[in-house]
Amino acid sequence: EASLAQAGAVTSPQAARRTLDVHRRAFLENELHGAWRRVIAMVVQPGVDFDQSSIQHYDADAATELSAFVAEQPGLVFEAHSTDYQRETALHAMVRDHFAILKVGPAATFALREALFALCQIEEELLPAHATSQLMQVLDDVMVAKPKNWIKHYLGTPDEQRLMRRYGLSDRCRYYWGEPEVAAAVAKLLANLDTVAIPLPLLSQHLPEQYLAVVQGSLPAQAPALIEHKIGSLLAQYARACNRNAAVPVIAEAAIC
Repeated sequence: EASLAQAGAVTSPQAARRTLDVHRRAFLENELHGAWRRVIAMVVQPGVDFDQSSIQHYDADAATELSAFVAEQPGLVFEAHSTDYQRETALHAMVRDHFAILKVGPAATFALREALFALCQIEEELLPAHATSQLMQVLDDVMVAKPKNWIKHYLGTPDEQRLMRRYGLSDRCRYYWGEPEVAAAVAKLLANLDTVAIPLPLLSQHLPEQYLAVVQGSLPAQAPALIEHKIGSLLAQYARACNRNAAVPVIAEAAIC
C-alpha cells in the first residue's frame, strides 16, 4: 500500500511550474512561438495509480494546489497520468479540477480480456471440450514461453504469477493478443460462438451488463458485438466525464502489440 501511494504521489505545483518554464524557454529560444501557442496540456500525476490488485483513487483535496496552479495558466490543462480503474465520479472530479485529458490504457484492454474470458466460459458450456478454443490456456502457455512482457512485473510464487498473468490490473497479457497462437485461438472462439445461439442465462451469468442490453433489444447476442459493448461501456465513463464537464474527451491508448 505504501509503495502504491508513493508511486501515485501528486505532482507538486513547484515541479509543474519548473516543467512548464523549461519547456516554454526551449520553445521560445528556438523561435517556435507558433508551436508553443498550440501547446494545450502537460502531463502530471494527480494522485491516482494502481498495482496488480489494488487502486489508488483520486483525492480532490490532495490535488487542490496543483489544480489551482493550472487554472492560472491561460489555455492550458493537465493530462492526467494513469486514470485506469478510477470511479466514474472521480473521473468527473478530475476533469472539473482541470485534469481534462484522461489517459487510459490497461483498463480498456482489461475489459477486452474480461469479455474474451467470459466468452470462453460460455463456449465451454456449449461445446465439447475437444472443439473449444482453449483460449485461456493458449494465452497463458504463450506468456510462459515468452515472459519478457510480464516477468519483471509479476513477482511471487508460480501460483501467484499465474493469477496475475490472467487477472492482474496491469493487464500485461495485452501484449500477447497479436501472437499467432493467441490470435488463432481468438478466431476459433469467435467462429465457434458464431455457430450456436448464446442462451440468455449464460449471458446473465458471465456478461451481466451485456445481458441487460440484449434483453432490452439494443444489443445482438453475438460475440463481436458483446466484446465491443464491454469495452465501450468502460470508455463511455471517460466520455461522460469529459462531456459533462465541458472538456474534449481525449483518451490516450496504451501500447498494444
